Amino acid sequence: MSGESGAQHQNIARAALILEALAGCARQGLRLTDVSRITGLSKTVAHRGLAGLVAHGMATYENESARFFLGDRLFAWVGRAGERFELAERAKPYLLKLAEELEDTIYFAIRRGDESVCYGRAEGSFPIKTLTLNVGDRRPLGIGSGSLAIAAYQDDAEVERLIREYSAARARFQRADALIRDDVRRAREEGFSLTEGYFIEGMTGVGVPIRNSHGIAVASLSVAAISKRLELPRRQQVAARLKVEAALMERELSLLFAQL
Repeated sequence: MSGESGAQHQNIARAALILEALAGCARQGLRLTDVSRITGLSKTVAHRGLAGLVAHGMATYENESARFFLGDRLFAWVGRAGERFELAERAKPYLLKLAEELEDTIYFAIRRGDESVCYGRAEGSFPIKTLTLNVGDRRPLGIGSGSLAIAAYQDDAEVERLIREYSAARARFQRADALIRDDVRRAREEGFSLTEGYFIEGMTGVGVPIRNSHGIAVASLSVAAISKRLELPRRQQVAARLKVEAALMERELSLLFAQL
């Protein structure tokens, strides 16, 4: 990577960090010191980045409160991107139905490159919530029940490539290559992915793949709950219910899954 290219990537990364910080406090906005603290950028770098975002309409500055907010230009972009993200909106009724029936948290994830992206979440009525993912969160394929459900049902060569090339990316999740291989093998044997205590002790996740018309796993449905709620035999019952809904989505949203 050339020096110029590296600098460009660095600038984009800093802008993304700042926008993420502003999005996390969209209503109240952030002062310069807040942006610096949240992003880890120096005040000088944060101020330079904020000034550039304001100049291009991606952030606004309020003199009275000395706070920065997300800019109107982002709102315009969201409207134009609606067609691309139609799948997230169309998936909502399926997630809400499952959350109402199962009473636990339901997640919908899609494959983007070699990562899974949370495209939807619906919370059930059970009082103990397991909210391990927010909409928009990304993880290396194989990390988490939904992401694992996508990875496990790729062909063998693709699974091995993902394991080999993304070992470092998975390090912070403490899932070594051998553990991922075991996860994949178990998912294929049982017909659904299973994660127990990966991120929160006492939390279990179950996931199933959603395939496109060519039979390739491109998305997933998963449920997360306290482990006692996903013991046998309910675990298998929940997996079976997810499979029914996944098949329904495959049929009714096939044109959208074909775009993934």
